[in-house]
Amino acid sequence: MTDKEKIQKLDIATKARLLTGSSFWKSAECRQIDLNPALMSDGPHGLRVQDKLPNHLGMGTSLPSTCFPTASSMACSWDISLGEELGAALGGEAAHMGVAMVLGPGLNIKRSPKCGRNFEYFSEDSYLSGKLAAAYVRGIQSAGVYSCIKHFAVNSREYARMVYDCRVDEQTLRETYLTGFEIAVKEGKPAAVMTAYNKLNGTYCNSDEYLISGILRGEWGFDGLVVSDWGGTYDKVAAVRAGVDLEMPRCDFSAEEVQTAAERGELDPDIIDKSISRQLAFSRAAQNIKERGVDWRKNAELARRCAENSLVLLKNEGNALPLNNDEKVALVGSFANNPRYQGAGSSLVNPTSLDNILGAMQSSPLNFVGFAEGFDRKGGKNAKLKERALRLAEGVDTVVLCMGLPEGMELESADRAHLQLPENQIDLLKSLSSLGKKIVVVLSCGGVVDTSWDIYCSALIHAHLAGQSGGGAVVNALAGKVNPSGRLAESYPLHEGDVPCDKIYDKYAYKMDFAEGIYVGYKYYNALGVPVKYPFGYGLSYTTFVYSDACADEKGVYVTVTNAGKVDGATVVQMYVRAPRPELEVPPAELKGFKKVFLPAGASERVFIPFDEYTFRVWDNAAHCWRQGGRYTVYLGENSRDFYFEHTISFGWPPAICGAPKSYEQYFNSHISADESRPEYKKGHLIATPLTEIADLRYCKGVVARLFAFIARLYSRSKDELLSNSMNHLPIRFIMVFLHFNAARARGFIEACNGHFFKGVKKILFGK
Repeated sequence: MTDKEKIQKLDIATKARLLTGSSFWKSAECRQIDLNPALMSDGPHGLRVQDKLPNHLGMGTSLPSTCFPTASSMACSWDISLGEELGAALGGEAAHMGVAMVLGPGLNIKRSPKCGRNFEYFSEDSYLSGKLAAAYVRGIQSAGVYSCIKHFAVNSREYARMVYDCRVDEQTLRETYLTGFEIAVKEGKPAAVMTAYNKLNGTYCNSDEYLISGILRGEWGFDGLVVSDWGGTYDKVAAVRAGVDLEMPRCDFSAEEVQTAAERGELDPDIIDKSISRQLAFSRAAQNIKERGVDWRKNAELARRCAENSLVLLKNEGNALPLNNDEKVALVGSFANNPRYQGAGSSLVNPTSLDNILGAMQSSPLNFVGFAEGFDRKGGKNAKLKERALRLAEGVDTVVLCMGLPEGMELESADRAHLQLPENQIDLLKSLSSLGKKIVVVLSCGGVVDTSWDIYCSALIHAHLAGQSGGGAVVNALAGKVNPSGRLAESYPLHEGDVPCDKIYDKYAYKMDFAEGIYVGYKYYNALGVPVKYPFGYGLSYTTFVYSDACADEKGVYVTVTNAGKVDGATVVQMYVRAPRPELEVPPAELKGFKKVFLPAGASERVFIPFDEYTFRVWDNAAHCWRQGGRYTVYLGENSRDFYFEHTISFGWPPAICGAPKSYEQYFNSHISADESRPEYKKGHLIATPLTEIADLRYCKGVVARLFAFIARLYSRSKDELLSNSMNHLPIRFIMVFLHFNAARARGFIEACNGHFFKGVKKILFGK
């Protein structure tokens, strides 16, 4: 019997139930059609598989797994093959632990460096993000495990993430925020895609029919499973209609919504059947995953190699690095013995092992003298810690100072208020510098910070969040055993206010106007000539590379790269293209190709970077399609600002590459000018619905609503930062899902919030 025949025998109530998970971490289950539940796990940089029942947020303690460098770190490697190797290790661990779907990688664009979840994402550039995400996907799925790329789409802020509306013009949407997903889908072929919490031009991404069925499934040919983010379904019927196959986690009341809509003829039964069919494919894939052992030491070593290849040497004045074995070295800073190696939130990994810079330095050949904590990690003043560090520094030649952002400044559900490091760290750096010692700073954080303080140090290594083996990687670089080869995957502005969206990024809770358009990151700084601290693609080396004999033809560009120094090393050849754009006064040059090249000292290699389907295309707003043609300038450079080759290519305008449905113009224009204001409520005047935010329940008539709002305010002060930061802007549907309300309890809660106390509470208590 075919899947279609099996599914058709099910009644509509059973079918509706299969569009949501069977538990918090498992997909749907139905023995009638041999649909077995499959386990899913968070996993952008390591698996978080629960070893006990999860709490109300689905976040209990987890089984040990390898904690690799985060995406923000790995992006700096610019190494496709290494990303695929990391993905394969993740997939292997998933298969070993019975996980059928890894929820990652995340590849949302870093529109602003303030986004609290940037450590989980690759870059401010869509091409680099897409290529790296595709590599992860290929690696993960080589083990037979599903990879679920996320969050689709335009998810670039954590503040009010479940309610804000992204107002994005058509060209910006296509070129900046969807291209990375397109590359990942076409080249990585992920088996699953996760929708985002936010709205896009007035429509929740989870129920955006054009985004999911039109672009993802229609234009890109994606035929896999579309999954909601956890609690990220707002209108179940609209989500099913849009093409979302599986709501997570288990929602006991959404089945009734689907069943009612189908019985009324408001939902095409064929859509439901197709979703169940895709879940059957997932279930079979899960059953076919082969059990395997894991070499945990090998994966820890891979994590170290990933970290080593991602280290970015930002400054090396007077060849301060590498250190030699004769100079006396002191290690200072809380991050040296208590490393920041990953971010916080749903991606938190329980590592199989954990090294640190202090331990690695003690076992290295360096002339290590001693360690001092130096500063209060949380930012408080501590004169004793500072004094001990200064006293230690007086007796050495070199101080390695480990600085970084505290854990609470980079996490899911909240954004950073600013780009500054804690003042006590900078104060210590200045005091150490006044001693006349050589200062080497090792920076641990998941993204951009203000580095105006680097005038007080001779060398600066950005380690990002380097995973469980990052300490050894850093010391290997300090000692010269490893030559840093990382390149920045995002721009470092001179001033926080230079970020193009800075003034509007977090101004409103309920809307996000993408007024800067395609001018995100380096595209803005370069096109408008805005000075930066460190440009996109930047990174130094312990050796020197020479580029010669560059040329181009109709297939791509060529250049000979020579390692002209005395140390083995790697560089990244970067290709940028400036397209003709009549509608833009200053068209930006954009990354369109790259290749990392490893060369022994004195060796040369002829490098070829091919043109591909993304090299020359631009979105035509008038015709709603991709076009290419005209006069293009192709550059090769060491980063987005320092070019050593320029070539012009001209060709005519061919027909459209692909056309969007005519409905898109109406879809876009009908929402972009939507009301920006939020209604003002008075106590007792708000009628609660499933989409009412918890904080607004205090304006409802019912005492249950006001009591719940009070309890929520108490929870908002919780030490659980994910919970406390999320609470105010959660819709009550989210809470009803996580409390496992059935349909009757869900209705009862809404009724009780709206003043029907006894009627509502009866349904809540008895579930009918």
